[in-house]
Amino acid sequence: MEKVSLDNVVGFVLAICFALVIGISMWALLIGDYMNTVMNEQTRHTLRIVGFAGALAALVTWWVQSFAARRGFVVRVMFAFFIFVVAFCSFGGLLRFIYIHATYPSQQDWSLTGLYFASLNDFYTFLLDMLLPPRPAYAALTLAAAIFVAWFGPHQAKTADY
Repeated sequence: MEKVSLDNVVGFVLAICFALVIGISMWALLIGDYMNTVMNEQTRHTLRIVGFAGALAALVTWWVQSFAARRGFVVRVMFAFFIFVVAFCSFGGLLRFIYIHATYPSQQDWSLTGLYFASLNDFYTFLLDMLLPPRPAYAALTLAAAIFVAWFGPHQAKTADY
């Protein structure tokens, strides 16, 4: 178990603040895209969970960044970008699945096959809501998050012995 140090406390506070900023930013970007449009029910569900998915993805990315802590800056950015995108899409699909099943329990098929296909449907729906139409602001925010994690996240000096 690691000892609690000032670096660990500052890192924890920074990770929580980072997650809040990313979550609010992702939610605000989607709100801004749909501000003056009529939304269908699927998009409305995605709109409710996108901020939570972004915040959870940011926390996971910060935590997993310790695996690439000894690498160079570019590798840490690419690693953080990949982890953030995968975590964001995964959490988005999972949270959408949980939200739909909690909101409309009587309309769901609770068999294993039904749960499997519903989870796939919610994952794909979340991805389509996020990718269509293309949203360059999300790509920029994801890249900025990866750069932030690589710069301020866990990193260690390179050593000669691996």
